[in-house]
Amino acid sequence: MLTIIETAAREDGGHGLQCQSHREACWLEGWVAVPEALEQAVWASGGYCDLELRDGALVGVTPRERPAVEEAPSETERLRADVDYLAAITGVSL
Repeated sequence: MLTIIETAAREDGGHGLQCQSHREACWLEGWVAVPEALEQAVWASGGYCDLELRDGALVGVTPRERPAVEEAPSETERLRADVDYLAAITGVSL
């Protein structure tokens, strides 16, 4: 199995990660193969890491803090939003 990581960070600071079992070389432009010795660190970081590239090869990673994830609305909040929406489109005053 070969893991690859996107060399340019996304807007949120993370790098895309992919792996395929039948690949032996990186198949995407702008990505680099992850050596077996670094795979665990790359996957543990979820792609939120600084990459150390040397001569086009990944030689090191430094994990970074992941951005805070906004909590999804609760079931009650979603239900209230649905009720408010239905009331608004049907002209019912609550």
